[in-house]
Amino acid sequence: MKAFRILFVVTAMVALGSRPAGAAFHLMQVEQVIAGVNGLTSFQAVQLRMRATGENLMSNARLIAHDATGANPIILIAFPANVTNSASGSRVLAGSAGFSSATIPPLTPDFTFTNPIPDSYLAAGSLTYESNTGTIYWRLSWGGAAYTGPGTGSATNDADGNFNPPFAGPLPSTTSQALQFKFAASALSTNNANDYALTSAAATFTNNAGQTGTINSTLSVGPGATANAVVLEAPAPNPVRGTMSWAVVLPRDMRVQVRVVDLAGRAVRTLSDGTLSAGRHSFTWAAESSAGPTLSSGLYFLQLNAEGIRATRRFVLLN
Repeated sequence: MKAFRILFVVTAMVALGSRPAGAAFHLMQVEQVIAGVNGLTSFQAVQLRMRATGENLMSNARLIAHDATGANPIILIAFPANVTNSASGSRVLAGSAGFSSATIPPLTPDFTFTNPIPDSYLAAGSLTYESNTGTIYWRLSWGGAAYTGPGTGSATNDADGNFNPPFAGPLPSTTSQALQFKFAASALSTNNANDYALTSAAATFTNNAGQTGTINSTLSVGPGATANAVVLEAPAPNPVRGTMSWAVVLPRDMRVQVRVVDLAGRAVRTLSDGTLSAGRHSFTWAAESSAGPTLSSGLYFLQLNAEGIRATRRFVLLN
């Protein structure tokens, strides 16, 4: 009888040791991501979802964005505290400063990004949810064949520890849609191409308190912008051969900086930097004769920063 009790205790200890502790942070999905609203890339959010009860010890975890090669990591946030609600299916919402103004009703994230996802990572890249010591528990990659980085991660949430192939498209930033995990809270990852799809309409986000907000689809950087919007109009022609035209529309006097940014996130030209009056301002840029080294042909971003509002437009330069 004594031997049986010893065997039972040892067996129970082995069984408990084979899975994460009851209070942890490992069993987590990257459920939903948006990298901009109608081109305003200052509005970004990542929504996590607990796969099991007791996964609320967020102070042990972080979110990191990687470029199209899986390199040049940017820490979006190292979570500074834990969250309260720990039931299976509970969400944890991290977003950029001001994200609440992009939702109806305004939704306050549980945490604010230290750094945004760079514009140059949106066409292809990878997002990892990992421990503060670097163990990757969930990976979301996008860009299809344009993403050439690893798909590796722990087998905790993906049976073979490989989250590739990536989602086929870019990380959404040009509409009110988000990229969303399609399956239940308890589900493991199979691969990003199978597991993720764009939301069918404006995305709804949820914080740890269970409060929700839907992306405001009227936020705009196009010709149909509301009177209170900051507008960065699309550069033309696109592709650009020689000279490019572009315009900014402002609801009030504002300090505005507009730059050309390359795929590595480097500002290669500053096109405007100063205070502009309310209204529409048109500009031209002669790429072949601008100061500085000649820019090679390729994909670039026209990036606007105006008092915390950020907007981008993609264009192709052909020399």
